Amino acid sequence: MKASIFAILALLGTVHASSLLARNGFVRFFSTTPMENIEGVSRTAVSTLDLDSGKIAIRARNTSFIFPRPLMQEHFNENYMESDKFPVSAFNGLVTGIDRAALEAGKKIPVTVAGDLDVHGVVKHYTTTGFLQKEPDGSVDGETAFHVRIADHAIKIPSLVIAKIADSMDITARFAWRAAETKK
Repeated sequence: MKASIFAILALLGTVHASSLLARNGFVRFFSTTPMENIEGVSRTAVSTLDLDSGKIAIRARNTSFIFPRPLMQEHFNENYMESDKFPVSAFNGLVTGIDRAALEAGKKIPVTVAGDLDVHGVVKHYTTTGFLQKEPDGSVDGETAFHVRIADHAIKIPSLVIAKIADSMDITARFAWRAAETKK
């Protein structure tokens, strides 16, 4: 299992003493129209967060998103995300406003998250807010949310189903990072 964790860390970037790793992150997207709500949830997103530099990286396999109905999941992967061609969605950016003293004291601290979201082969910059909080077990919880327009990532919606699919999605991400192991 350690070999796969190091492969994830290598993919996400350099590991430092202040690096934290999350292996079972929660990423949810949701949209609503008068005809239908669409929700996909992944509980297997991976992320690193470096508390010193603020660098954050997130990766989620597109096929890891689960939907209430199997047909939604099939359409998501085959028609919209083209998961065979674009298997991973990713975010690389910076978390700023990390008050280390407040974090160490277990306070819920507001932060700004800014970076590049790569979805469907299109990279777009986003800035939003979120929070971090250190838990008694030493893990650091974090959450952020932002709004993504589907057209901004070249995802085409057929006119036949346009009334069922909103032109944008609300994305929520939650992670519980733990100290990353380093190679000796």
